Amino acid sequence: MAVASVSVTSPVLEVCMSHALSTETEEIMGLLLGDVVDTRTAANKNHKDYTEGLQARVWAVSLHRREQGARSAQRVEISPEQLAAASEEADRLSKELGVETRVIGWYHSHPHLAVVPSTVDVNTQAMYQQMDSGFVGLILSVFNAGRVVPGVATGRQALEAEKGGNAHNFMVNMGGLD
Repeated sequence: MAVASVSVTSPVLEVCMSHALSTETEEIMGLLLGDVVDTRTAANKNHKDYTEGLQARVWAVSLHRREQGARSAQRVEISPEQLAAASEEADRLSKELGVETRVIGWYHSHPHLAVVPSTVDVNTQAMYQQMDSGFVGLILSVFNAGRVVPGVATGRQALEAEKGGNAHNFMVNMGGLD
């Protein structure tokens, strides 16, 4: 089942925006930590018109530096070592907070570009979703005065292959967990 909504705490949004605004010349990337919950109740879970479903809840972030051998300033990649480190951070937070925490998504910036995902972004999202169908992606558009609204984050989730491989946009509730 695809994620229907995403809620991000205000502190996480601030960290992501600060990270995105740290460089105007290249994209940045990080991983989102939290959980994915089913917001449907047992009474209405099977109702054909019920639109709510899985909600990604983000309450922490794992910042990452660009790999030295990055192929392009317009491309970001997470190494297996960085993904493992983020998973370890999620495990530590689970123990510290008493709430299951895991890597549930990624974010990256589009300096001087709109929030529209590139082909590379869609392919990256599809790859992550092969591992976890609830994995979400956020794009932060920055340094766009006069062209698009700076800092507007949007979610994009690639649909499973049986749905034609198109993308599904969904609402991102900023500060919705505070």
